[in-house]
Amino acid sequence: MRGEPSYVRRGAGLPDMGVGGLGPRGIEPVDIDRIMDCNDAAALSELKAYARSYFAVSGLVVAGVTGALVASVAGRRGLAVGAALAAGGAALAVMEARRRARQWEAAADARLTVLGAR
Repeated sequence: MRGEPSYVRRGAGLPDMGVGGLGPRGIEPVDIDRIMDCNDAAALSELKAYARSYFAVSGLVVAGVTGALVASVAGRRGLAVGAALAAGGAALAVMEARRRARQWEAAADARLTVLGAR
C-alpha cells in the first residue's frame, strides 16, 4: 500500500492500523479511544473494510502447498518437506494478521453500533 489509508485521509481522527508482514500493528487503548470518539460512519466503515481484507502473506500458503505437491510428485522429499514447513509458517502468520485485524474491526463495529443506536 502506498501512502496512508483512505480512512486516515478523511481526517476523522482515526488511527492508522499500519502495515506489516504479520498484519496491522496491535491495537492500543488510545486507538480504541480514538475510534470510539469518531462520528464519521464512512471513515469507520472504511477502517472496518480495510481490517477485514487483511490477509498479509496468504499467497505464501498457496505457494508452499503447491511447491510441496510438485516436489512430492517429482520425488524431491527434502524440498517437499521444506515447502510444507514454509506453508505452515505462512499459515501461522496469516492467522496472526487476522487476529490483529479482527481487533481493529471489532472496535469499528462497536462504534458503528453506538452511532446507529442514536
